[in-house]
Amino acid sequence: MSMSTKINILYISRTSKITGPENVLLDIIKRIDKNSFYPMVVLPDNKGLFYKKLNENNITALVVRMPFLRVTYNPFLLVWFLLNVVFINLRFCFVLKEKKVDIVVCNTIQEALYISLPAKILKKKSIICIKNILDKNWKKYIRAKFCKIFADKIIAVSRKAAEDYTSLNFKNDPRKNKIIVINDGIECSEYIKDFKEVNVLDKYLNREINEFIILNIGNLTELKGQMLLLEAVSILNSSNIDLKVFMAGDIYHQSEMAYKNRLIDYIACNNLNEKVVMLGYQEDIRSLISEADILVHCPIKEDAFPRVILEAFCFGKIVLATKIGGIPEMITDNYNGFLCETSGRDLAEKILYIYDNRDKFEYIKKNAAKAVKKDFNLRNNVLEIEKIYKELFSGSNKPFG
Repeated sequence: MSMSTKINILYISRTSKITGPENVLLDIIKRIDKNSFYPMVVLPDNKGLFYKKLNENNITALVVRMPFLRVTYNPFLLVWFLLNVVFINLRFCFVLKEKKVDIVVCNTIQEALYISLPAKILKKKSIICIKNILDKNWKKYIRAKFCKIFADKIIAVSRKAAEDYTSLNFKNDPRKNKIIVINDGIECSEYIKDFKEVNVLDKYLNREINEFIILNIGNLTELKGQMLLLEAVSILNSSNIDLKVFMAGDIYHQSEMAYKNRLIDYIACNNLNEKVVMLGYQEDIRSLISEADILVHCPIKEDAFPRVILEAFCFGKIVLATKIGGIPEMITDNYNGFLCETSGRDLAEKILYIYDNRDKFEYIKKNAAKAVKKDFNLRNNVLEIEKIYKELFSGSNKPFG
């Protein structure tokens, strides 16, 4: 079937790097029915691993320069950004026409700023995904109003993420079915297949004392709570627990360098150099997960639906996470993982509890593996998404879910 007889879908990504949202998008595009849909992805450059993986999977990747949006009160930077937005909107008018796009899918609100107006003018269907939970009510209000005006459909990654929209719009309005919750999924058997078990951590470990390996994965940003984990390790430092903490990830944007330096200083000032290793960005985290005893994911601000928890579930690993955002929709405490409060003391106590009872938690590991296959099945998610595309394309207004 030729491109012209399929539903042409244009996905917008603000980065060519691979992080959780990009992995999710790649999984969906790889599995979408190519007989019915022709997927294309717009990236800001061709330098990152995401661009490379798209090419490896024969997925059309287009490059349109897009500035990275940061909240700023500098009037000159703001004017510069707005001028760029206008220029990029004009550029996307040509892209939408040239590629005969039927549906536009934006992974975040920032990407929607660049293309929603031309999509509206050219009468293209638009989907905006809510994959993060905003920390300020004014931000939530602006995003909700923007989605109300420009989105034909909104896909939220968790019920908690959906509240950013439903709490401000259409509470008693039948049009609230504009938003649907579709959790991210993962194909477990494929994820754990053919990964190279390279024992990345061996050079840092003292195997003679069988250290308890704690793994933390994520961009180095305050949201992800790496400082909270360091506080917990500092509390545990006076105990007799033989542990080693590995932090995999780096800054996403230069503005986070100050936070990274704070982490480095905290490790040095609290004598944690023998306990904590900062690994930096890791292209393939599967070997790290396979070697870990426990994954700790401890954001201090609302985290909508962290994929890394699903990745750990695939390996049947114990996950300890803060009880915040969409995480309680993924983890039931003491059933398929553990939850704690956003406090260094509570996190330390839970780590110690898991360490002391680590031989008793086979049921946790089994339930985690079951949950990822049953509740977060990627194929089911793709079918739901395909249904939305077809109904939008046909002009259907039927509610979903």
